[in-house]
Amino acid sequence: MVLLMGRVDGVPRRVVSLNPSVNEFLALLGVEVVGRDAFSYRPRELMKVPIVGTFTDFDVERARALAPDLFILYYPVQRHLLEKAAEVSRAVVAVPTPVNIDAVVAVFRFFARLFDRDEEGDRLAGVYRDLLRGAPLYDGVLAIINLGVYDVACSNSYVADALTKAGLRYLGGLPCVFIHYEEPPLGLLERASFVIYEARGRSYSEREVEFLRGREYVVTPNDTLAHYGPSLPLDLGLLTAAVARGERWAGGASSVSRPSLRDAWYGPYR
Repeated sequence: MVLLMGRVDGVPRRVVSLNPSVNEFLALLGVEVVGRDAFSYRPRELMKVPIVGTFTDFDVERARALAPDLFILYYPVQRHLLEKAAEVSRAVVAVPTPVNIDAVVAVFRFFARLFDRDEEGDRLAGVYRDLLRGAPLYDGVLAIINLGVYDVACSNSYVADALTKAGLRYLGGLPCVFIHYEEPPLGLLERASFVIYEARGRSYSEREVEFLRGREYVVTPNDTLAHYGPSLPLDLGLLTAAVARGERWAGGASSVSRPSLRDAWYGPYR
């Protein structure tokens, strides 16, 4: 369920959004945003849109100058920006972190209806689901995302659900969305049979994964799992292919290639 402040009168025409995953979906839906956060680069066309802020803050005057009638935030990470966004936009929508793929699809369909593109939104959501169907590869999988601290995806997260659907059945018994650790979660690693580690950058060093020595694991570039936009199933396709081949590195993710809407990357959605 999204949080709405203010009132939406008709189809929004001037959208400012600090939610990279939603922005990617809107781009595939054919909806243009007039302002974005610095981390919205999927698809590449979004990089031409003026930046009004980051994932944690935005410039009020720069956003106000764009005269938005809808401001999109990521909840609860950006809950501290709700009142600030309401000052510059007629309506504010805060999208909660999805707890599973059903919740992701519900977010996509909400925006499709908001922009009067129901049929296309349903089609894209159906493709998204289909792309996540994979053959079983491992049980007891754990995903660790390096964001400066170690974020572990829990059982009640879109990451866990997406990986399970893609063939990497997630570790059970973690009834939360994400857990943050200052150090590698060695206790949890003892319970996992396979680890997916999202590096802090586009590549990684052996020293960065030293704590995984002696374990089965694969490494991805940063921002491979830390998003739920339309590229997620495509990124997981690369990931599962690397795992099936027994490789340690699953490169080529959308965070590295930064594909254009015209590229073959988005071909499955056409």
